[in-house]
Amino acid sequence: MSSDDSFISGVAYPQPFAELAIELAESASRYLHILSPALDHDAFGSNALESAISGLARSSQQTQVRILIKDSRAMVSRGHPLLVLARRMPSSVSIRKLTDHPDWHGQTLVIRDRDGVLFKPGEANKDGFYEPDSRASTERHYELFQELWRFSEEDPNLRTLSL
Repeated sequence: MSSDDSFISGVAYPQPFAELAIELAESASRYLHILSPALDHDAFGSNALESAISGLARSSQQTQVRILIKDSRAMVSRGHPLLVLARRMPSSVSIRKLTDHPDWHGQTLVIRDRDGVLFKPGEANKDGFYEPDSRASTERHYELFQELWRFSEEDPNLRTLSL
């Protein structure tokens, strides 16, 4: 890892990636965007992350948490704190399914507001980076997220079942 606080390279997954994701969520003021193939428990299933996102969602009516995933099967079968939160707060926390897109290569992203990004490449053996204060770096990733969100769709498996 680099010693410069504004850019940390060599971020291993799932730890310390998960801790840095919590840091971004806790420091968000309006937006948090997460892109993950399966929103796996090791990186995104902690009570601390759920609590930080819940706090953000409750902080203002303008807050927005968007989560894009490729595969919801593990989340639905095993249960997931962020799925429970999205079902409880659907106007603030949205989870959508990512359709195939030529610009997405399996990478995992956490974007805070418009100035913080945590990134992991799609290749399993590659470490990611954390840039908590870079509008330029964040903007590139934010644009990718927005593009993928436009092509995403509702996943019927994620809906609350009413009895």
